[in-house]
Amino acid sequence: VLQNYKKAFYWYTKAAEQGGVASQNSLGVMYYKGEGVLRDNKKAVYWYTRAADQGYAGAQYNLAFMYRQGKGVFQNYKKAVYWYTKAAEQGHADAQLVLGDIYLDGEGVLQDYKQAVYWYTMAAEQGHAIGQSNLGVMYDHGTGVPQNYLYAYVWFSLAASQGDKKAIKYRNNFAAELTPQQLVIAQDLAVKIQYKIDNLKKESKISRADQLTPHRPKIKSSGTGFIITKDGYIVTCYHVIDGANSIRIRLAGKDYPAKLVGEDKYNDLALLKISGSFPALAFSSKRSAKMGQDVFTIGFPRPMLQGVNAKLTKGAVNSLTGFQDDLRMYQISVPVQPGNSGGPLLDFSGNVVGVIVAVLDAKAVFKITGNIPQNVNYSIKHTYAQAMIDTFPEVSDKLLSPNKKQPFNDMVNRVQKSVVLVLVYE
Repeated sequence: VLQNYKKAFYWYTKAAEQGGVASQNSLGVMYYKGEGVLRDNKKAVYWYTRAADQGYAGAQYNLAFMYRQGKGVFQNYKKAVYWYTKAAEQGHADAQLVLGDIYLDGEGVLQDYKQAVYWYTMAAEQGHAIGQSNLGVMYDHGTGVPQNYLYAYVWFSLAASQGDKKAIKYRNNFAAELTPQQLVIAQDLAVKIQYKIDNLKKESKISRADQLTPHRPKIKSSGTGFIITKDGYIVTCYHVIDGANSIRIRLAGKDYPAKLVGEDKYNDLALLKISGSFPALAFSSKRSAKMGQDVFTIGFPRPMLQGVNAKLTKGAVNSLTGFQDDLRMYQISVPVQPGNSGGPLLDFSGNVVGVIVAVLDAKAVFKITGNIPQNVNYSIKHTYAQAMIDTFPEVSDKLLSPNKKQPFNDMVNRVQKSVVLVLVYE
């Protein structure tokens, strides 16, 4: 097709909004360069951050550059080093090279020549010509490593083979200084290193081809969650997301990639985060619900069978303790099924009084008693969820004040906008 930045921007946006990390990074590049859209460094930072938070090395490198240069954000060397390191640890050769420069100059970090050598070596061993040339300089000067002219020649020779003019000059100078025997040893070592680099590139191409092979991740399980801050923090059950390779949140027909922020395994609670601006639920200001109090939940029971639209069920608080008098829980008569776990238990003002956690195992009870329990379900008390949240001041400070009573239908319409489907992928 003919090159068309506007159409490229349109389709990258479509993919990016569905969580495609490569597209998010590409959108960042287009905003930074002003390709198909007005140049906007802040929006470039936004999309780089979306992809970087999901572990995309290219976006981590680009985001680090923005922090280092102060483009679209306040200049922040520490954050630049953080994101360069994230990318470098994934094998991003350019990030490794820049980290070498940063440690060599002490830019935002304590000057550390050994760290500079380490990162130059990582880049050089991937075939990065500048990394190879810089490593040659370190061996030449004995900076961060014992001075070794033979090794300096090796790395200059490898960089020179890629056309690096500075390296060609240094290689030729060292060739005149080394003995014939040293020259043979150095050239032999250079050949062996180049062989390893070439094989590494072949493996990388195979790996890249595997990444480009279309595949659809399998959904392992699902549950419910609810948004507690306007910037996208979500409470759900830990058992819902336990063992997840990736987590996505579905809300109003859109999917959002989620990251696990915190967990309380003992109380079966987890805290997730998605990016964006959303309506949120408030916790009840009362320490405890009352026995016999009317409550309800909204959730997504068995979505693959019953559908992905939210379901509402009502009931009451039957007991202020849970299974075998567990003080952490309420026993409730609200009908729930697999998939409701992690959903909010709400009073009739729409404030959270608990988190749906369990259904009494009817088969197990029948084996023991010969009777099938009728609608015996459990919710962890909201104070335990709040205790977990309090360990994250940046979250607890954003919690909303409780809502006042309003007509039930209006309240339900408000609440359901904050209840989400949690999809867990293998």
